[in-house]
Amino acid sequence: MAASLPRNRQTTAGCPAFSNESEASRFATATGIRERRIAVAGQCASDLCGFSADALIEGLGWERSSIGMLVLVTQSGDFVVPATSILLQHRLGLSTRCMAYDINLGCSAFPYGMAQVASVMRALGVARGLLLIGDVSSRGCHPMDASSYPLFGDAGSAIALELDPDAAPMYFDLNSDGAGGAAICVRGSGPAGRYPVDIDSLLSRAPTAGGENVGSELNTRLRGADIFSFSISEAPKCILRVLEKSGSTPADVDHLLLHQANRMINETVRRKSGFATGQTPGSLELYGNTGSASIPVTLCVNADQVRRPGRVLACGFGVGLSWGSVLFSLDAGVPLLLVETDEVFRPDLVMDPDNEE
Repeated sequence: MAASLPRNRQTTAGCPAFSNESEASRFATATGIRERRIAVAGQCASDLCGFSADALIEGLGWERSSIGMLVLVTQSGDFVVPATSILLQHRLGLSTRCMAYDINLGCSAFPYGMAQVASVMRALGVARGLLLIGDVSSRGCHPMDASSYPLFGDAGSAIALELDPDAAPMYFDLNSDGAGGAAICVRGSGPAGRYPVDIDSLLSRAPTAGGENVGSELNTRLRGADIFSFSISEAPKCILRVLEKSGSTPADVDHLLLHQANRMINETVRRKSGFATGQTPGSLELYGNTGSASIPVTLCVNADQVRRPGRVLACGFGVGLSWGSVLFSLDAGVPLLLVETDEVFRPDLVMDPDNEE
């Protein structure tokens, strides 16, 4: 695994969504977030995922022609059309024999992505694959929206998988409930969508009494209370089902990796799942909620503390509503790399209708 983070930092105390230091301090205490990494202008999720993939491919010493699959899980692709994964196949110098496609998922990206790539690799006999996960979630939030903007940091990641008939099994539990889709949503869309963008949709909404949901129809709407109730109810049950499927207990697992929602949610999920504090590394304090990439980010920023070989149970939950867990093994020597950069990934290959490349 590899994770890429912008160098650009924003502290909670310096967040424009808060009108005074006291508000910022209360938020930091409640959520556990004191600082985040924010993508610089022009830097996209594909840039951060691309840098992660480059670092990982080089670190593993893989021939790029040997990679037969690339899946990108993101909700902030470069374009509506074409799929960003296919552009990344080209940018990374992978073979045209490499299949590539996007998946539109957020907080549950890691368990869903692992299930998708691993199962397709096994079914089609693909020897090596890349799972890229990342978002620039901060860019979808209005800077004055205290319900969303102070939560989200930006990140991209890459996970390399290699087909091995003797590998330890992975166990999954994947779920969805579209009845809760309005809990986290961006209503504005392209001309083929449910709410096509027009002049009215670009106008900012007036803030509520709590200063929440400021911005236009292109900004993220978040119902914090709904997300809290859903997360603490469904995530522990999902974790316990994976343990039951694998015949394991919390004591048999080295690390529990939770989507980095906020401190209150994660602590409640950890406790209800029966795991100890020391089993559950986090990344909230310095990186915030890094959306789809939060599980790989947490592994990579805590690389010195992650046991290898070891067993890891990862649970992602949120937008959709969608949630899932995966129990997998990390072999000895598995790299967990961290890249920090404000660069744009190979701008000479950005799609341009007037550029013959």
